[in-house]
Amino acid sequence: MTKRRSNPLLHLLSWLYGVGVDIRNALFDQGILKQKKYPIPLICVGNITVGGTGKTPHIELLLNLLTPKHRVAVISRGYKRQSHGLQIATASSTVQQVGDEPRQIALKYPHVQVIVDGNRRRAMKFLLAQPAERRPEVVLLDDGFQHRYVQPSFSILLVDASRELHEDALLPVGSLREPASARYRADCIILTKCPVDLQPIDLRIMRRNLALYTHQDIFFSRIAYQEARPLRNLKQPVDEILPFGAPVIAVAGIASTGLFFEDLKRYYKVMATVAFHDHHNFRPSDLKHIRDVWEREQAFAGIAQSVSIVCTEKDAVRLMDLEPKLDDELAERIFYLPITTEILFKPEDFRKMILQAAKALPPSLQRMS
Repeated sequence: MTKRRSNPLLHLLSWLYGVGVDIRNALFDQGILKQKKYPIPLICVGNITVGGTGKTPHIELLLNLLTPKHRVAVISRGYKRQSHGLQIATASSTVQQVGDEPRQIALKYPHVQVIVDGNRRRAMKFLLAQPAERRPEVVLLDDGFQHRYVQPSFSILLVDASRELHEDALLPVGSLREPASARYRADCIILTKCPVDLQPIDLRIMRRNLALYTHQDIFFSRIAYQEARPLRNLKQPVDEILPFGAPVIAVAGIASTGLFFEDLKRYYKVMATVAFHDHHNFRPSDLKHIRDVWEREQAFAGIAQSVSIVCTEKDAVRLMDLEPKLDDELAERIFYLPITTEILFKPEDFRKMILQAAKALPPSLQRMS
């Protein structure tokens, strides 16, 4: 359940914030603020809460479904990047240039165009101006649910299953960027990070709480972990893995560090944890702190066992920029935990829905094709 703050001033600010959001949405709904339409399928993946709902793993899930059949591009704003304007994310890009999530996608999907730009219209103009043989057939809009100046042809809203919308409130009292009613703009709702022991009764309750329209699809997803791989695997794939059950120090700079630490304990012997803020840019002082914790735990474990450091895949992308500053001993002990997203119960229905969304356009957009 989401904690709400009881400060009266915060409730006043939340009300004022809600008025502003309602006015903005009304201006779009009435056509006063214009949405740009495009003649190709544009699939939006976003949320209406602050904090992690798993956008990047779900973008990767869509890429796995779509890239065998279509040329796909991804547009992301590149949160916390230090560059400006439009950037093309590649395997050689730095986190400072494009942000950690676009770089992660570019590393894993080198044949996918990853465009970083807070101005999604400019990014779309860039993609559509390309030669026909390079122009994408489908565009994925990462974290674009509030970016209403671009009209998606299909919209997916992610909701953390542990933070249901009806229990939340607008910022700054709760974590909602928009009122819960914004969910009705979505074509599909995915309740993410579902527990492994999810029961049918839980599904019915969550479905009832959302009170969706009949035309809206709903799916449930969970995170699946693979065995940890060395940091250097991001640049050059290697066969080495860290077997489940090994002693580790858990390091995370993501929105839900506690969830990651708890999940990791199911697979590895977690001896200590080191937490940073979401999208944290690691500094040499951070590496020193991580090393100090590692040396302490290694001394405690003794020579009988080797202690490793395990971080998230997103953290590993940021640590790569500091790799030249890592001494060999520490670099050899850093692993990251790859994750995949699994659709529960009806994965084939989800696959068919996405493939259809990649081909079909609403009637208003078909006239532009």
